[in-house]
Amino acid sequence: MPQPPYVLLFEEVVPGARPLTILVDDRGAVPLFDSEAKAGAFLASTDFGDDLEAVEVSGAGLVRALESVEDEVGYVAIDPPPAGGGPMRVRMGDLRELIEALQQSREDDLFGLGGLS
Repeated sequence: MPQPPYVLLFEEVVPGARPLTILVDDRGAVPLFDSEAKAGAFLASTDFGDDLEAVEVSGAGLVRALESVEDEVGYVAIDPPPAGGGPMRVRMGDLRELIEALQQSREDDLFGLGGLS
């Protein structure tokens, strides 16, 4: 399971904004990064435009963002490398399973000390 920090790409950073979704081998996925630097390198290698911004989110924010697109995509692409470097290997995870794991870890944090705020 990915560990914090959680960084997603958003077109607009406003309440209710939805994260960027991509296709990886014909599978819809949300790219999830563990640093703004990795997200920025990925973004710089694409032609998605200048409107996207890397944003660090809390565990609860990650759950909300993933839930907002779960009807459209079924996967999370974990730290996808910059595009254009030939064939790339991308570690994929099931989006619903990640949501459930994040929610479960939050429930197990009885005293609010786990950092998923």
